[in-house]
Order: sequence, then C-alpha cells, then structure tokens
Amino acid sequence: MTQQSAVLLIAFLVGLVVAAVLLRAATRNILPRSAMAIAALAIPIWVAYFASSQGRSLLASKGFLSSMPDALWFGLTFGVFTAAFFLALGYVYGDARRRQMPAWAWVIAAFLIPNLIGFILYFLFRGPLLGPCSSCGKPIRGGEAFCSHCGCSQGSNIGRITADNRTI
Repeated sequence: MTQQSAVLLIAFLVGLVVAAVLLRAATRNILPRSAMAIAALAIPIWVAYFASSQGRSLLASKGFLSSMPDALWFGLTFGVFTAAFFLALGYVYGDARRRQMPAWAWVIAAFLIPNLIGFILYFLFRGPLLGPCSSCGKPIRGGEAFCSHCGCSQGSNIGRITADNRTI
C-alpha cells in the first residue's frame, strides 16, 4: 500500500464516521430527504468521475497516482466527504426549522463561509428548542413557566388565569 493510499484510507474512514453520525440525525426526522438523496448520489458520481480517464488524468496532473485502484479510493474518499458536507447542510436546515430560525439563511451561510466557520457560527448562535404550549399549542421556549401567547401556566394543567378566576 502506498503512502497516498494509506492517507486516502484514513480520510475515507474519518468521512464515513462523520456521515454515520449525521445519518443518526435522520432517525430523529431532522435531516430532509433531499439532503440524504444528494448525499447518496455524491459517492457514486465522484467514484465514476475519478475512475474515468478524464478523472485519472486530472489526478495525474495534480501529482497523484493515476492507477485505477488509487483513482477509486480517491473518488470514494471525495464522495464520502461530499456526502458528509451535504448531510451537515441538511442537518443545519432541519435543526434551524425545528428551532424556528431562518433555515435557508443559515444553510447559505454554512455553505458560503469557508473552513467550516459557517457551521461553527450556526452552532454558536442557534436558538433554543421550542416546545408546544400545553394550552394553545403555540411554540414556546422549554422551561418557561408561562406561555407568552395565552398566559397558561406550563407547570400544571390549570387553564388561563383571568381577572374573573383570581382569588384575593
């Protein structure tokens, strides 16, 4: 095994772990199906490209070995990282929607801000999870004692407090 193949194998395994962790979010219905579909297509597309003569000549021009096994490893590794990137974008979209934040704005920021800084900014500035009010069903922050929409106490099943049913 050449040194480049060993590096590609390690990078492939790291990318696989990242993709597996992100796919775990799919079981909680956070990832949109479109992100999973794009991620699933990324791997075979990159493998097919780097296995082609055009992809192998690109690898050779960049100083990589252009043999078929090396090209397949490179395509697989590049595909896994591309899939992990799109899964991470899907997670940002799904999580931002769940937290009632501007989802597309955060996806665009995570995509355009380089070196994963966009993702880091999202996780630093994301809002708290919102849960439904036990009375009106409107979203409120978890742990709030009263609903900001209807005034219902969230710690008990007592309905809305009005001037008519207050005790003096």
